[in-house]
Amino acid sequence: MKVLLVDDSKAARFAMGKLLKDQGLEVEMAASGEEALDKIATEDINIVFMDQSMPGMGGIAATTAITSNEKTSHIPVVLCTGNEGDKLEEMAREAGAIGVLTKPPQADKLHEVLATINVDTVTEETPEPEEQPPAEAPSGFDMDAIMGKVEGLLKTVREEVSSVEQKLKQQLAEAVKSSEAKLQPLHDGLKKVDERIASQVKEQISMDAGNHRIQLEALRQQVETGLDDIKEQENRLREDLISDVSVKMDDLLNERLADLKDSVKATQEGVETSLKEMEKKVSGLGGSLLMKSALISIISAGAAFAAAYFMFK
Repeated sequence: MKVLLVDDSKAARFAMGKLLKDQGLEVEMAASGEEALDKIATEDINIVFMDQSMPGMGGIAATTAITSNEKTSHIPVVLCTGNEGDKLEEMAREAGAIGVLTKPPQADKLHEVLATINVDTVTEETPEPEEQPPAEAPSGFDMDAIMGKVEGLLKTVREEVSSVEQKLKQQLAEAVKSSEAKLQPLHDGLKKVDERIASQVKEQISMDAGNHRIQLEALRQQVETGLDDIKEQENRLREDLISDVSVKMDDLLNERLADLKDSVKATQEGVETSLKEMEKKVSGLGGSLLMKSALISIISAGAAFAAAYFMFK
């Protein structure tokens, strides 16, 4: 069974690769997520051990790319990380990983992970073909010792980082508390300023309202004065109109009276002419004075009636 081990650290690849080879597995290695995807596309890989933190494409992104591809989704991926936590395990599950293996790797944990995917592992030591005399290593060079020291150093660094992190959190909390205490007078001052501004705004609004009332009262007085002027002009127009109508009526009446007088005068002249003719006729007939007086009375009454008729017509 071929295993692809993906890690940007040579030391980590060496340590993990040794454990996998001890289980009788064929190990192929890649130093990045991009290189891992290329190997999976060109080689027959049965399982992938993916480092979580790498430059470029990280372990989560590479795992998602493998599990979401129909051609590679059948390949189980184990996420390897130096950090523990529920959040990381949740991210690994969401990416499609079958499990999380903490670095530096332990043999028993590796057995558990391999058991979940039914990988046959070597439980007994494999016989060596022939005992060869070990190659003479350079003086002072022991890889296992170096890896042990590196792992111990990494553990010490993690502990120191955790301790520093706790101290920083404590110092930060104390600094925040101290800052809040120092800022309290400023908060109180700002509160007073806010109250003062609010009071001034209310006073200004009250003053503006008073000014608006004064302006409205002045406007009302102007409107009333304007209405009085309009009424006065209306009265003057009415008086002028009545006066003009009265003058025109007087002129018209005078004109009608003049016409009536002319008509009466013409009528009187006609009556007098008629009387004169009648007198001639009466004198020709030899009538008596009584008859003349009667006729004159009748004619005078007729003339008066005619004059009254034309006057009231």
